[in-house]
Amino acid sequence: MGPHLTKDIAGLKRLVADLERLSAGNVTATDLMAVPVLNDWLHGVRIVSCLDGIVEGHPSHPDGHHVRTSELIAVFKDDGEHFARTLNSWYRLGWAREVKG
Repeated sequence: MGPHLTKDIAGLKRLVADLERLSAGNVTATDLMAVPVLNDWLHGVRIVSCLDGIVEGHPSHPDGHHVRTSELIAVFKDDGEHFARTLNSWYRLGWAREVKG
């Protein structure tokens, strides 16, 4: 695991802790008055890395179904196999699509 992944893990742990506190009703306006203020804001969209392909063995989609995964978090190779961890799931990567042009 590289140092950037360790940093990402720490950030995700903080996120989970904050979401658990929020879900439990343990976050108040008083708790958040010192956080940065964002003015002139609107909802935006940003592109994140994901995988796009044909799935096999998925619990929610039939074999041969086209899916686009949640955000791609990590990819690694072990014992000749490639694996990916998305925000929601693990995938074993089969053959890659050939991109022309």
